[in-house]
Amino acid sequence: MISGKDVQKLTQKKYRREMQLCIIEGEKLVREHEGNAIKVLRREDDPKPFDRISSLETSQGILAVVPIPKSSDVTFPYLVLDGIQDPGNVGTILRTAAAFGFNTVFCINSADVWSQKVLRSAMGAQFHLNIHEGFDQIPEGSELYIADLGGTTQPRPSGKFGLVLGSEGQGISERIKSFPHKITTVPISGNVESLNVAVAGGILMHALTIDKTVLM
Repeated sequence: MISGKDVQKLTQKKYRREMQLCIIEGEKLVREHEGNAIKVLRREDDPKPFDRISSLETSQGILAVVPIPKSSDVTFPYLVLDGIQDPGNVGTILRTAAAFGFNTVFCINSADVWSQKVLRSAMGAQFHLNIHEGFDQIPEGSELYIADLGGTTQPRPSGKFGLVLGSEGQGISERIKSFPHKITTVPISGNVESLNVAVAGGILMHALTIDKTVLM
């Protein structure tokens, strides 16, 4: 049985990776994953240690420790998160990825998808995705589309492909740009120079997989 001290360690990425466990919070998430839970904690049983572990200012009074799912073979289309540090943006993107069938997600220098904040923002979408850390090469037989300014009109992807979303401040890393790729963008007008990465990512995931008018 995992100890309360070990649970507190799981608030840090290092220990989440070592133990391959994460913390979920709130009635809905705990209820959904209680069958796989290693430990369930309720605030009413021991408030002080619970408050040290919880990431919520106003907690629902329950959290659980569950295993981090192992990654599996790449599926298509896939998503690459390149240097996206905001937990709220990462969580929103993961929920959107699950909704539009981008079931494999590669994460590079981004907010930890297994942190409590990202799990809460994504409403646990991580458990329905195939998440990989790092991105060493383009999966065989697929095209890579990078979300950036300056895209031009292109035909819909005809086969396997992936979409890269980068930091709003830093953009796409030079390493990712070194891979063969095409540029895809959301045309915007008026005085707005750019869109929030989670908003732009949702538009592009929809356009690349559902819309008849693909924006590239």
